[in-house]
Amino acid sequence: MADGQDPFERYFRPREGDPDATAGPDDAPDGVAVDKIPAPRVAVSGGRRRAPQATPRRRVADARRQKRFLIVTGLMSAGVLVSSGAAWGLESYIVNSVGKTDVAGLGKNGSSGPKGAMNILVAGVDRRDGLTRAQQTELHLGHDPGERSDTMMLVHLSHNHDRVTVISLPRDSYVLIPSHKSNGNEGAKGSEVPARYGKLTWTYQFGGPDLTVATIKQATGLSIDHYIEVNFFGFVKMVNAVGGVDVCTPKAINDPKSGLQLPAGKSHVNGIQALGFARARYTLGDGSDLGRIDRQQEFMASMMRQALSVKTLSNPATSLSFLHATLGALTVDKKLAGSLPALANQLKSLSTDSVTFAKVPLADTDYRTVLWTSRLPQSTVRWDDTAAGKLFGEVEQDEPIIKPQASTSASASPAGGQDLTVAPDKIAVRVWNGAGTHGLAGQAAGDLRKAGFDASVVPGVYKKTGLTTTVIQYGPNRADSAKTLAAALPGAKLKEVDSLGTGIQVIVGSDWKGAQKVKVAGAQPSPGSSSDSTVAAKTATQNVLCK
Repeated sequence: MADGQDPFERYFRPREGDPDATAGPDDAPDGVAVDKIPAPRVAVSGGRRRAPQATPRRRVADARRQKRFLIVTGLMSAGVLVSSGAAWGLESYIVNSVGKTDVAGLGKNGSSGPKGAMNILVAGVDRRDGLTRAQQTELHLGHDPGERSDTMMLVHLSHNHDRVTVISLPRDSYVLIPSHKSNGNEGAKGSEVPARYGKLTWTYQFGGPDLTVATIKQATGLSIDHYIEVNFFGFVKMVNAVGGVDVCTPKAINDPKSGLQLPAGKSHVNGIQALGFARARYTLGDGSDLGRIDRQQEFMASMMRQALSVKTLSNPATSLSFLHATLGALTVDKKLAGSLPALANQLKSLSTDSVTFAKVPLADTDYRTVLWTSRLPQSTVRWDDTAAGKLFGEVEQDEPIIKPQASTSASASPAGGQDLTVAPDKIAVRVWNGAGTHGLAGQAAGDLRKAGFDASVVPGVYKKTGLTTTVIQYGPNRADSAKTLAAALPGAKLKEVDSLGTGIQVIVGSDWKGAQKVKVAGAQPSPGSSSDSTVAAKTATQNVLCK
């Protein structure tokens, strides 16, 4: 065995295909089927309502460190749909469709309901034994049986569920694995295994969710309230359900291990291509798993933006297809399954401004030590105990990881002298004609695009015409984005509208005089500008792939 070679690495390394494998808005018409699953009927007063059919749990799972970017997007999109729960009847659909599992050691003082601050452990689980050989070949997976996990992240929901923090945990983290009963992979099944140091990625193989939860609790000092597994085949379907996602690369990619081929620049990828983008390692970045974490967090932000876009949420068939794909990708603890509809409903007002991605502060990215699986030193990742302790302490105290910035500067003065924190190119805005003047909305949208905003025109005129003063309307938790828009439109009125969800729109009045360019300098935290200089954190808005 070569120096530093992990004897379990062969289970996680992307494999080339097997050459011997065989290839194997709001009104939806009645009877629409999404992914061969009948859509629930909309309840109409005096009419009948057919209960939605529960989707069979497709326990095909196939992959790895890429699952970290699924759960937040899925829950937020589900929340928007559940907000129309009476009409869609989605509560029972969600509970019946999601996979369920028993997990020991969850909850804090027996609490596991949907209220209050909570920590959710998300594990990407690799199961190839549910896929055909043709599917494994198409996805460039190997054919080894069994279950493994080398992707883990800790998701923290704030007390009011208006803020989400996602902390990626490196797969090769050097951790103390608690004592446990052998499952047959460490000696005789049922024999006592003492506590010993190892890699975080080993915990699932040696003890499943129970040992994984116990190890994370010990390493972070945090309680784990709920557990979620994500499979990769479901991720492919999720990307396809929203029509693909934009990715940007500085150079062309030709990665034979993941099967990905992309030109330099911007590309619109489907599910299988997105899978390859997440798996590619040696042809992108520095070739490390830590570099891949950065790319996966960026992809998660971009996918979230696509899933929460007006185009997706205004199309019932697309929204239901995405929800079905999300539920098919998840297996959750049984208590969370019952609370999932209520939890998703509470998250419906979240936006990309409300989600923070962070990484555990590290002291050594190549800490070589002898572990019990080999007589030779192996490469592991050591956490910075002091900085990591502070990070997890902030999570325990329900404090935001990214603190408010001290000062910013912009070419246009922010309304009320308030700091700007979101750049124009991160803001999608719908433009309505409120004055009734022919062509005014198109003109305003063009002005906004020239100023850097992602503006689109809503056909027709606003429900009330004759508006003299331009109005900026924004949903809950989009105040920061609205401030940037207000700085570009001096004199416009700001109004928060709960029903907009994560949307922002401009109702153009007869006082329209164009949009000013706004330069936000120093407002977006660099990877080291969070509460501690060694904690890398960004909001999802700042983390999108294509700027």
